[in-house]
Amino acid sequence: MAIFTAIIFVVEQALSFIPNVQLTVFLFVLYTRLIGSKKTFFIVVVHTLLDNIYMGTLIWHLVIPMMMAWSLIPILLGTVFKKVQGVVGLTIFAFGFGFIYGIMFIPFQAYVWGYDMWLYFIYDLPFEFAMGISGALSVAILYQPVYYYMNHEISNYQLLDTKRYVS
Repeated sequence: MAIFTAIIFVVEQALSFIPNVQLTVFLFVLYTRLIGSKKTFFIVVVHTLLDNIYMGTLIWHLVIPMMMAWSLIPILLGTVFKKVQGVVGLTIFAFGFGFIYGIMFIPFQAYVWGYDMWLYFIYDLPFEFAMGISGALSVAILYQPVYYYMNHEISNYQLLDTKRYVS
């Protein structure tokens, strides 16, 4: 799981110069389908804390909505959308998540900075749309080949079999 967390962290930092364009949604969706929602939830927590510590934004009105939003991917894909396995369904999920992620920040930012929530929502829509498109395209293009490759490697080398490390 440490490798999975490191991959997300490095990829997100590498793409951080482009607003709301990243592979984080794709990787969280992929991890949820590969290793399950509980392990992915743990990766979400570690990633969110590391990301905010590294970026110097470890403040409540950014960490809490970010933690809540990223946590929704493994929670929703492990419960409500458990049967959504195909690329089309996961692509639609990723697109919708772009909006959910942005919306999670609105009440916190409105409270801290005194913004009008509706005005903030309207101004944030292009960025939410960009994140939705980014997530949807990355899932649509990368999910199937990466999933099959990673699934093969995990099962072929028993990478998640913790019993093989105990003597």
